[in-house]
Amino acid sequence: MKLGCLPYLNVRPLVYTLEHGELPKGWEFVYAPPSALARMLESGEIAAAPVSSFACLRNSDLRMCPGICIAANGPVRSVLILSRVPPERIARVALDTSSLSGAAMARIILDESFGVRPEFVRANPDVLRGGVLYDTDAVLLIGDPAMLCPKDGLYVLDIGSEWMKLTGLPAVFAVWAGRGMTSELVSVLQEAKARGLGLLSEIAAKESQRLGLSFETCLEYLSEVISYDMREREARSLEVFRRKAQAHGLFDCEVASR
Repeated sequence: MKLGCLPYLNVRPLVYTLEHGELPKGWEFVYAPPSALARMLESGEIAAAPVSSFACLRNSDLRMCPGICIAANGPVRSVLILSRVPPERIARVALDTSSLSGAAMARIILDESFGVRPEFVRANPDVLRGGVLYDTDAVLLIGDPAMLCPKDGLYVLDIGSEWMKLTGLPAVFAVWAGRGMTSELVSVLQEAKARGLGLLSEIAAKESQRLGLSFETCLEYLSEVISYDMREREARSLEVFRRKAQAHGLFDCEVASR
């Protein structure tokens, strides 16, 4: 069985024990950004993945693993709009090509919270890491690049914080999902989550070295910023996300869905 996996800090507690010897025999991980994992799920290349919640809402064939998500109940720090101009003046945004949920939420937030409907263009995350592109007002960055990118002199919109202001609910960025969410797979994923959440200090120590961030920053992010439990409020937020994405035409929007 092939499982997709995100290359970001926020997913490590969900897969750490599987990456370190507890993946069932014959199973393997395929690492890719959210947009690529969504395409691989749709094509049947992988059985399941911690995929963007937007992709799961868009594709009714995907089934979510109960009890697991990647969410933020406020500022998330790793899904950001960085802008050279105040948000209400943004006219052109470069979107990280890795992003699905962040891109869709950004469009909703800019429209409903700031009254702007800018032009959106896709850009490789490697190009975006330096900040705002010369021909755009703002960029959307996700994952580790968003945490590591210099932000001096820029307006920073944290998508987790802005989603909370807009809806009163946590932002659910990703869920474990697949076409065939068998009882065996659910059991493996839920056990991996439970064990991983008990190893946050160990994970933070390893990730701080990989990313060049302090141990304290990584541990706080994993233990206080990110939530991994799909509860009632997270489920409500997903339904709000579905309704808003539908109202904004995002399920048929090329920029937000590729």
